[in-house]
Amino acid sequence: MNTLPRHLDDLNLSRLNLIVALDQVEMQEWSVMYETQGRIVRISCTASVKSTVPHGLDSDVSAALINLYIEAGMPEDGRVTVAATSLLHLCGWHKSGKYLGLLRECLERLHQANYTVSGGWRDHPNRRWTHAKFHFIESLNFTTLDGVGLFDERSMIVLRLADDVVASIRSGYVKPLDSEFMSSLSRPRTRVLYRVLDAARIDPEDPHRQVDTLTFPVLAWGDQCKIPSDGQAWRVIRALSAPHEELVKRGYLADVVLSGRGRDQTVRYEFARDFTRVDPALMRKFREYGVADGMVRRLVRELGEVFLADAIARFTALVASGVLVVRKTKAAALMHLIQHPDDYPYPAAGPAASPGAPKAPRTVMEPLLAEPTVEEDFDGLPLDRAAERLIRRLDLHYRKLFKVGDYDLLRFQVISGQVSPAVLLKEGIAAAAAGRREAFVEQLRQAGDSS
Repeated sequence: MNTLPRHLDDLNLSRLNLIVALDQVEMQEWSVMYETQGRIVRISCTASVKSTVPHGLDSDVSAALINLYIEAGMPEDGRVTVAATSLLHLCGWHKSGKYLGLLRECLERLHQANYTVSGGWRDHPNRRWTHAKFHFIESLNFTTLDGVGLFDERSMIVLRLADDVVASIRSGYVKPLDSEFMSSLSRPRTRVLYRVLDAARIDPEDPHRQVDTLTFPVLAWGDQCKIPSDGQAWRVIRALSAPHEELVKRGYLADVVLSGRGRDQTVRYEFARDFTRVDPALMRKFREYGVADGMVRRLVRELGEVFLADAIARFTALVASGVLVVRKTKAAALMHLIQHPDDYPYPAAGPAASPGAPKAPRTVMEPLLAEPTVEEDFDGLPLDRAAERLIRRLDLHYRKLFKVGDYDLLRFQVISGQVSPAVLLKEGIAAAAAGRREAFVEQLRQAGDSS
């Protein structure tokens, strides 16, 4: 099976929307029923006794876990291993005690909530509509500092996604997700609405087709967003007014048009046809220099990503060498270079390619190059990233033997400088090759007990 690219979303989850589009709720259950294309679809969610249904921030976590699973190569068992701090980063959240606490709450809700989908879960390879009943997270294990169960910077998480979710992703029933844009939206409910809208415009039976306008009865759309309305359209409109405003302001929606009165009101979404998806790495570089996202999207449409990547690299080199002195703001200086490229010298490496210029012939790579050593594979990495790389590499050999505490110990030993990740990786691979996996794991645990 080919590994899928990053920044994807599962179409079953995003199209049905299992996350309430509100920042805070007190609901312990919800249930909706609607007819579409001659099918009756029923969806329900029941939370645990002491919890609420997934909502708001839980959408960020579920989207991050989907991409983590894809990055891991979509293992059949649906297992995902990640450091709590790394998951915070993938969610687009700040690395702080507050968000570590919120992350724990989100994971618990996604683990405990029970979903039932009748007639709406797509078995895309077989072109069938099926029933599904699951917890988004079927099993959840993690390490904590104390018995209270609070995450800290050392905490490791091992979880297993629902079989239905795993099967949906592995079947390729996915769509692109601009997670960089989503994480930049200011409120959790806006991010949920963006994710739902981006999936709703796609034909569920032909994911390659999408529409530029959508119209829904307001009350039906409230059900789609899982917003309680008590049959009153104004409650849905009020809950979504701020997200509508932000999505229009950010250029994703061209307009939101409300029509009719009372229970018969409809909402029409007009998507901005010139909304341009930008490579997340390029967008981050522009943000570092203070250029607004909307301006970056316009530049990409007009000039292309290749030219802009060359321009920003050229700008960075000229500033670093002192050839270019920023007199106002970095954003203004960068924009001037992009708009007047011939007014600036090129770095010593030579001129950047201009849009439309013929490509220079590629240099043929030498066929025999020395592979990097294990030590070189970890060179220059911050300790936390070196620990994550070590865990991913060892997990290929010890997936069935490692417990969540073992991942915690590995990460702690690397971050604290007790062990060399390169040395530990070589020892682990050698033990696996010699059929001594259990002995290696036991040795690792004994080292942890003595430290």
